Amino acid sequence: MANDFSVLFQPLTIGRGMPKLTLKNRMVMAPMVTCFADSQGEVTQRLVDYHVERAKGGVGTIVVEAMDVDDQMLFHRLGIFHDRFITELEYLATSIKENGAAAIGQINQTGLRGNLPGPDNLTKAKTGKLVEAFAKAADRVKRAGFDGVMIHGAHGYLISSFLSPLTNHRRDRYGGTREKRANLSVEVIQSVRSAVGEDFPIFFRMNGDDFLPGGITVEDALVTASLAEQAGADVISVAGGVGIMAHDLSLGDNKSYFQMIMPMYVPRGCRVELGAQIKKKIKVPLSIVGRINNPYLARDIIAGQKADLVDLGRQLLADPFFPGKIASGQISDIRQCIACNYCHGKRMRAIKHVHCAINPEAGREAESKGIRPAVEPQKVMVIGGGVAGLEAAIWLAKRGHHVSLYEKGNRLGGQTLLAGLPPNKEEILTFPEFLTRQVEKLGVEIYLHHEVTPEFAIQQKPDVVIVAAGGRQIQSASIPIDPQISSIPAWKILSGGIDKFPQPVVVLGGGFVAAEITEYLCEKGLAEDITIVEMRQAIAFDMEPSFRQMLIEKLKNLGVKMITHFMIREVTATEVVGEDLRNKRPMRLLAGTVVIALGTESVPFPVEPIQKAGIKVFLIGDAKEPRGIAEAVRDGFLAGISV
Repeated sequence: MANDFSVLFQPLTIGRGMPKLTLKNRMVMAPMVTCFADSQGEVTQRLVDYHVERAKGGVGTIVVEAMDVDDQMLFHRLGIFHDRFITELEYLATSIKENGAAAIGQINQTGLRGNLPGPDNLTKAKTGKLVEAFAKAADRVKRAGFDGVMIHGAHGYLISSFLSPLTNHRRDRYGGTREKRANLSVEVIQSVRSAVGEDFPIFFRMNGDDFLPGGITVEDALVTASLAEQAGADVISVAGGVGIMAHDLSLGDNKSYFQMIMPMYVPRGCRVELGAQIKKKIKVPLSIVGRINNPYLARDIIAGQKADLVDLGRQLLADPFFPGKIASGQISDIRQCIACNYCHGKRMRAIKHVHCAINPEAGREAESKGIRPAVEPQKVMVIGGGVAGLEAAIWLAKRGHHVSLYEKGNRLGGQTLLAGLPPNKEEILTFPEFLTRQVEKLGVEIYLHHEVTPEFAIQQKPDVVIVAAGGRQIQSASIPIDPQISSIPAWKILSGGIDKFPQPVVVLGGGFVAAEITEYLCEKGLAEDITIVEMRQAIAFDMEPSFRQMLIEKLKNLGVKMITHFMIREVTATEVVGEDLRNKRPMRLLAGTVVIALGTESVPFPVEPIQKAGIKVFLIGDAKEPRGIAEAVRDGFLAGISV
């Protein structure tokens, strides 16, 4: 049956000793660094709240993020290298288990990823001490009350770097052949098994492919998986990609990183076939990760025997109750991850707490504990049907207020409707579709094709008005443009209806909108000769780094010319005239069409008359200040819980 998801909820028993561990379903929360630990590597209440919410959401197993086995710690990461960590880790493990999920602790040593010695620089004695450190860490995981331990052997960290021919050039027992490169993994697993006994499950996480020239391939992974199983691993967890090695990008760069934290450009379920190859070579269960954000995809992976478990990472940031909603048949209520990488791209790489662009509660779960129904339901008018206005309307309606939402266009979703139109970004559209379903289900009164004026707002006699009128493209008022040249706003191109442009094309502005518009024009065959000009030092500087590298490379392959440090002075009937900010030299570019992509400004809305009428006003989203989806959603949430 199309909506039969029972295979996802079949229990799975793992382990070699007695008693064995039974996982209540086939969904696993993948380990994801959050930066929620304190500066000493200790568990915080924020970290506990975050995991408890996902345990409540119905996932069968939670793998707590990497815990460092030695004291060479990185930014706000959990530690497991001393007994002092056990007490708080026990609190975390108990909290997870009390809310219905099995708790697995992941242990790791960062190696080259942490700018620590790698395979080529470790003596046998030091390597032996690291094996011992993993064993002691696993023992602490068991003593803290976890149900099992995961050894981190993926993504370019220490064990992974020993497995890779790119980073392991040793010619002793730890290098030279696939089998020898796997010896450290084998010794760690065996040492951990000795420390924790036969009755404590061991998960081994490994790369099925580094997606990096000279790195681990599936042929390497097949050997490693088999040896890991023989050494005592109870579950093989298959991942891919290598994190950025800042000291040597040939060992890990943005390309390999986006194979680790896959953006929306990468297809859903992108690791399934890789995992399926490895599954054929082992007898223990296999779990697979890789853009699994859809219940049908998750079900089909298990039903098709491609894997025994599905690892859910960012999807559980976006919607902690993904498993529970599947179980209860609430498929349309799932907030689907859009793989924008706000969480593990923009924020994590800036060493900030993990949050989610489309889930304003992620990483702030304590806030939700204080949300209560409205004591006195009020009449609230929301002006604007973009994501900020929709998020506000949802929370207002949930709390019992009487909500009416006015949108001047013919659809709800605002700028996200345009954001989902460039190549490979259609997944963004699932978010406004989700929000629209929620406001309809909650009984919000929706008025389309209705542009609100202050006078109309006052006539409706609301108690509160929330202005979410959105943003608009900055026009070229400060840049003289000859009316004889074809001049088109970028958003208008995405809206459709334009199928021919006088050539060559010059895009004014070099932010991410400009870069994506350029890609769109090239993909549609609308630009044979196109140039982007930007006054700053980089094109698409405001884009998530892995997205940016992928897009910039594609633009280069499409023959797009990109000019930075270009200050636009004027646009004549045939040229874009400017100067190079580095040396003040004049520059002139032939142009038949200019595409205006100079940024976003707030749509002006006069709130003073409404305030003078004694009505409380909230200004949110781009109406407050042009920013991104994350900020708009957060504004809407805060407004929705504040009335």
